[in-house]
Amino acid sequence: MNIDDLNYKNNLIPVITQDIEGKVLMMAYANKEAIEKTLETKHAWYWSRKRKKLWMKGEESGNIQKIIGVYTDCDKDTLLYTVKQIKNACHKGSYSCFMVPLFGKKGMQVLEEVYKVIRDRKKLDPKNSYVAGIINNDKKLIAKIREESEELIEAFTENDNITWEAADLIFHTLLLLANRDVKWEELVEEFRRRRK
Repeated sequence: MNIDDLNYKNNLIPVITQDIEGKVLMMAYANKEAIEKTLETKHAWYWSRKRKKLWMKGEESGNIQKIIGVYTDCDKDTLLYTVKQIKNACHKGSYSCFMVPLFGKKGMQVLEEVYKVIRDRKKLDPKNSYVAGIINNDKKLIAKIREESEELIEAFTENDNITWEAADLIFHTLLLLANRDVKWEELVEEFRRRRK
C-alpha cells in the first residue's frame, strides 16, 4: 500500500503506538513526511501540533521506539505503530501514557500506586510510619520476609487465608525492592522479559 492512499485530515493522521506485547503506549499524529522517515529509519517519527515540527521519539530523552511494524485500519484514517520501546514512552516517566483511569483500576496499576507510596514513606520519620520503621533496616526487613514467606506456605498447605498472606508477602517484597531503590519500571520490564 502507498502512504499517499491514507486518509489524512488537515495533512495529519492519528498514530496509536503499542509495544511488541500489545500494550498501548501512546497516541500522537504523523504527517506524510513523518511516516516516510519512520519507514526509512525504522524509528518512530511524529508531527508535533504544538511545536509545528517533526520529531523522532526519544531524540532528546533516549526513550526510543524501534519500529517492528506499521499498519493502517480498514478506513485508512489511523495508523498503528508496533515498536520495541526503549525505557518509557510517556514524557511523565511512565512506561505507557495510558495510566490515568477514568473508570476502574488495573491490578498492576494498583500495585504501582502502592509502590509509589512505599517509596515516599521511605523518607519519613520511622516513628510515624510502619514502612519507614522497617524499610531501611535490613535485618528487620529480611526477618519480615522470612516470616511472611512461612505464613504464606502455611496458608497454602491449610488452604486458608492464602490471598491475605500472599498480599502480605508481596507488600514486604515491595519494601525490599524499595530498600534497594529498584524502579517500578525495572520490575515491570523483568516481568515483560519473562513473558512467553
